[in-house]
Amino acid sequence: MKSLILFLERKSIFNERLAFVRSIFALGALLTLLFNNVPELADFELLANKQDMIFVRNIPLTNFSIFYFLGLEVGKYVSILILLSVFTGFIPQVTGLLQAWVHYSICNSFLVVEGGDQIASNLTILLVLICLFDNRLNQWRPERKSEGRKPVNVFFNVYYFLIILQVAIIYLHSGIGKLYNEEWRNGTCAYYWFTHNVFGAPVWIQKIYNIFTLSKFAPLFTWSVIILELLLFACILATNRKLKYIFLIIGLIFHLSIIFTHGLVSFFCSMAAALILYLDDKNIIYLKIKEIFIKNYYGKKSIKLEWEQCLYS
Repeated sequence: MKSLILFLERKSIFNERLAFVRSIFALGALLTLLFNNVPELADFELLANKQDMIFVRNIPLTNFSIFYFLGLEVGKYVSILILLSVFTGFIPQVTGLLQAWVHYSICNSFLVVEGGDQIASNLTILLVLICLFDNRLNQWRPERKSEGRKPVNVFFNVYYFLIILQVAIIYLHSGIGKLYNEEWRNGTCAYYWFTHNVFGAPVWIQKIYNIFTLSKFAPLFTWSVIILELLLFACILATNRKLKYIFLIIGLIFHLSIIFTHGLVSFFCSMAAALILYLDDKNIIYLKIKEIFIKNYYGKKSIKLEWEQCLYS
């Protein structure tokens, strides 16, 4: 137990990954606000069942929304400014709370929301406490280490594990939940989703998918999604960094494919951020992007490959 406490005292979660993940969450919400008509998204009069409208408006804390306090138009532009401030990394103690409020407001004020909006809301709310105890003025900067931070490190390492446990359970719930559906069990669900008249893939992508979904391998193709989600859940027990990194990349590719298939861009942002929180222990994705940016824009061809050191250390 003593060795575990010493390990937790030395390990800090206050690194650039927090700013990176929060920025990805912010990007998803920003795209939603910029490319949609907010008054239409928040028009609950469009509900066919008026009883549903009354029920939704009476849910506790529904009115604790930036769009309720400021109005739809003003709330939209204030939300955009808040989300843009997240990208700067400055004053996370304030922007962390405001960002969570924006994501929460989207979930509780808009008629059309998807799982990604809910995940972004839940995880940014959980990240508020971490942001409040972050001793940096800018989250893109390294942490200012001190002896007094040891108890903070112990507490937030445990707290952070509880956050990533939430992400693991998302995949467990998704994988197990599919088993209760007949089409998922018999292996035909992928075909139905890909050809759905509203949510299905574009015709040219359907032709590619049909190679698998109209063949005898259709059940295997469909079940591969369930297996992947259960394996992503199992990564909560993984200690091998390379293995976790492999599943991180596979998970990102999987969610990227959902963009091309179903057009859920903001959902990808939420799940990409969640996966990086969950599996990217050493912030490898951020370091790799940073390396590419420095090489391309600053012409530094011989920079030290930090991400490779993190992967193999």
